[in-house]
This record gives sequence, C-alpha cells and structure tokens, in this order.
Amino acid sequence: MALHFKRINMERAMQTLHLPTVDSTQSYIKNHFQDLRSPILVSTSKQDAGHGRRGSQWRHLENALAFSFTLEPNQTLTLTPLEIGCFLAKYFSPHLLLKWPNDLINTKGEKVGGIICQLVEGTIVAGVGINLYVTEEERREFNFPYPVGGIFEEKQEWQSDFASTLPCEIYKSLLTKRMDEKIIQEEFKKYCFHLDQQVTITDHQNSSQGKFIGISTFGEALLETEGAIQKVLTGSLRPS
Repeated sequence: MALHFKRINMERAMQTLHLPTVDSTQSYIKNHFQDLRSPILVSTSKQDAGHGRRGSQWRHLENALAFSFTLEPNQTLTLTPLEIGCFLAKYFSPHLLLKWPNDLINTKGEKVGGIICQLVEGTIVAGVGINLYVTEEERREFNFPYPVGGIFEEKQEWQSDFASTLPCEIYKSLLTKRMDEKIIQEEFKKYCFHLDQQVTITDHQNSSQGKFIGISTFGEALLETEGAIQKVLTGSLRPS
C-alpha cells in the first residue's frame, strides 16, 4: 500500500539549526519540541553526550556527522528507523551497509554509526550518528571495544562546513523520498550485511539463531532454521 505523506515546500517549511556544540541533538529537539517548527533538522560539529541503543555512549569523532530531525512516522511505525537506514545506505552507496536493527556499518563490517528513533506527540524524532572517516590516532586513543570505522577508508576533501551542509542535503532528500513497506523490505535486503548468514540475536536472557533472510512487514528479523521461519522483534545481532 502506497503511503500518502503531506506535500511540503522544502524551502519554506524546513527549519534547520546548526549548533557548534551540544550534549545531544536528539535531546535538544525533544527539550524544545514545543518551540520548534516541524520539519526541523538540528546538526552539530561536536556532540558531547550522544548515545545509542539501551543508552550506550556514542563518541563523536572529528570526521563525523551528528544530527537529528523530525519525521512523520512510516505508516507502519516500527519500520521508520529501517526506512531511514535504507535511505542512508542508498545515499552513501556502495560504502554504507545495514546491520539489523539500527546499526550502520561499512563494507568491512565495522560500525560507523546508528539510528535512534523516539516518538514525541505523534512525531518521530530521529537521531543519526555517522563516522565518515576514523583516524589511526582516534583508534589508538579510544581503543573501541568493538570494530569501529568510517564510511570511507581515506579522508575525503569535504567542505569545511560539512557537519551542517551534509545533514541538510540528506534531510531534504529524505523528506521527498519516503518508502512504503514493500520497498523497505526490498531495500533492506539489498543493503543488509548479514543477509543469508547464520546469526544469533540476543535480547536479555533470550537468544535466537538461524539464517538471516530479511525483515517482516513490521521490521522484525526473519530467521530461518530447518525450514521454519522465526520472527524476532528486537535484540542485538552477531554472526554465529
């Protein structure tokens, strides 16, 4: 079923705000929600208290993007973060891939970022963090507990204000290229790093194993085991 989103004039309706430094762009939108006009994009050059799923810390590196924005929820609410992930993977193709449910990874399987969505008064407030490039000095200094990398293996010649201009370009494009559930399922398969691989998904004390074959119409992971298909709504995925 096709989605019917409101048509908006980007130049007149979209509001953007770039902050030199902030604790969290997502928290900023939530804390000032009543005073901001939607659609709103907030970006920053330095995020001091970014976080991932389950409150885990996300460290803002030198060549990274940190931005948040409001978005009308997908017709299937639970597909919204997956829709954003599919859009980003397509935008940065072929350098960016997806790890269910909300991680952004590079072609080496290193984590380069993630997506966090929260529902505020019927509006999605999405937070996005993306490493464009990670220096060797940063790898040594922070000694990441898991493989961390950037979209690009070599530093690119970005504009000096890339931390504000690139999120703006991404957001403008996203607002005009929404996806329905069928397209999201197709696009996720196209960019999924673990497609057709044996994986384990753990959520607290529960653990599920099987071959990752895609996502359901609600965004659940589909695991195939001995011909049977199991749906998993949430959890942390790792290769088996």
